Amino acid sequence: MGIYEIIGLVLGFVGALSSFWYIYEKLVPIRRLSWRSAQKASLNITSKMLRDGFSPTLIVGIGRGGAIMGAMVSGCLGHRPLIVIDRKYVWLEGRRIEDMLLRLRFPPELLEKVLLVAGETHTGNTMRLYYNYFSEIGAKEIRRATFYLQEGCTEPIEYVGLKHSKNLLMPWMFSKQYVREDRSEEEAKALLPVKAIEEPNVCFVVRHGESTDNASGDRYSGITDSPLTERGLRQAEDTGRALQTEGIDRIYTSPMKRAVAFARVIQSKTGGMLIIDRRLRELDYGDWEGLTRQEVFERWPELYTAYKQDPIKHRPPNSEDPQEAAERVLSLWSDIQRSMFHEHFHKVVLVTHNSIAKILLCSILGEPLSRYRERRLDNASITKIVIDKSGKAFTEYENKTDHLSEKT
Repeated sequence: MGIYEIIGLVLGFVGALSSFWYIYEKLVPIRRLSWRSAQKASLNITSKMLRDGFSPTLIVGIGRGGAIMGAMVSGCLGHRPLIVIDRKYVWLEGRRIEDMLLRLRFPPELLEKVLLVAGETHTGNTMRLYYNYFSEIGAKEIRRATFYLQEGCTEPIEYVGLKHSKNLLMPWMFSKQYVREDRSEEEAKALLPVKAIEEPNVCFVVRHGESTDNASGDRYSGITDSPLTERGLRQAEDTGRALQTEGIDRIYTSPMKRAVAFARVIQSKTGGMLIIDRRLRELDYGDWEGLTRQEVFERWPELYTAYKQDPIKHRPPNSEDPQEAAERVLSLWSDIQRSMFHEHFHKVVLVTHNSIAKILLCSILGEPLSRYRERRLDNASITKIVIDKSGKAFTEYENKTDHLSEKT
């Protein structure tokens, strides 16, 4: 047999093999990737990062596939810090809503360079969810990596192991018990944990303790960042002890100094995650900021009288609209209720300010916002709100101060 016949046979064999492979791919639209391909992908991702000069201080594995690929990438880099945060799904009106199973806080040094790793990426919605969260908590640089990227993904992915147009099975999807995330709503409901006891959701709304502005003439101290007095710190100790046995899961606080300091003391007594949220900040009183009520009355007697009757229609010049403040604090309230449902926690504390706490109470209890100033909330007071199964809120008690060792 001559050389040309041999070449012809080889080419014929290659052509036949290619035809067979083409027909196989057409007839078998879903196939499984190998562990070898996962290994090559992790090495490929790592080499690309090294060429870019990107050295992650934290690797975040997204879900089960992200746990595996994140561990492989971490190993290639000499075992970088790795955490795995799974996803969860709920259905609202027939639509699947995706969220993170846990929302954690990290030391700043770990958030210098964050690498998000997924096993497979289809639409990019999951990657966007995690990217937005780590941006919110202060990650300085975030990059994304995935073992398998399906064509049509709309989210930018910096490091891709392999790309294909088909819905491929990952190497770890070998068990008959494996359930993919595209499970039906009925299947997902069957997998939800059963609660032995249905606990009510509870929110303790706490006004911060005495600040320097409170002690110097009952001033309009909204955006003025006045600190707590020594008395205010003692009130924080009393409040923390009062809530110590409540089983607090999370403490949300305004970013103002007087609120954050108060919240940290409560946390030292109760435990629970501390979350600073700007939506709990006090109203901006505009031109009245820093003035006492007497000073305001002397300068704006007619407006001040009208303001006491209806603070919505007649508000301080250049001040924040209470209706807009209600929208921001209700946005936080909705987020908290959603998190309670998704993440199965039941008791929170909101450390906030006089006016914004009153606005929140009127808003969630269905009372006219124009009457928010009629409520009384003393420094370091506690208001307990209970949320029933239907989501309706009611107060068990309001402006409770009998826990304070120094009476006003």
